[in-house]
Amino acid sequence: MTTFKKEHGGWKQYRKLPGVVEFDLHFSECGPRQIEYMEAMVEVWDESFKALRNAYEKNMQYVLYTHGSTTSRPGSTTARSQVRKLMRSKEATPYIDRARCIQHASVFVAAIKQSR
Repeated sequence: MTTFKKEHGGWKQYRKLPGVVEFDLHFSECGPRQIEYMEAMVEVWDESFKALRNAYEKNMQYVLYTHGSTTSRPGSTTARSQVRKLMRSKEATPYIDRARCIQHASVFVAAIKQSR
């Protein structure tokens, strides 16, 4: 079972972490959505993974995913659930140190393994 540190309080404190890069997942569109909802959720996973890999390649220490709090019911697919799914996935394993990752209601802090 994957366990992350669970923290509460103001999420903006994580912007002060050393070597942090912020990845904003608020992809809001004005007007009707141009792609289907589930396609948008796949895009969230893909773009989040790219941000993770890029941070690893640039030897960053953290990626701060700002996904916002969910207002959906349990089991719904949201940007937040996609980020958490990614962080539990085998694809993320080479890039993150799960024991140092932080799960927060509004954000997720991915602790990056150091490549060098």
